[in-house]
Amino acid sequence: MATVGKTLLIVGLILLGAAIVWWYSFFEQVLGDRVKEASDCFYYTTDICSLGNVVGVVGDIPTYSPVAFWAAAAAMIAGIAFIALAPRRS
Repeated sequence: MATVGKTLLIVGLILLGAAIVWWYSFFEQVLGDRVKEASDCFYYTTDICSLGNVVGVVGDIPTYSPVAFWAAAAAMIAGIAFIALAPRRS
């Protein structure tokens, strides 16, 4: 079980890194130097995020979706749970 947990944790971290890169790349393309204004868009779709998604359709990078962040979080939480519930070696 610990091996599955470690694998899920690593997959979650990789997904989180990919989500960060995707979020930054997309909103930097839309907002330029004001990319920090879209920080809420990383984990939640607000009205401003939706507007950015409409504008971003004409860009080179696919529209960012917070589902990437939540998938990463779910994988990491599952990995931690598997590690915590794994039998201890003596």
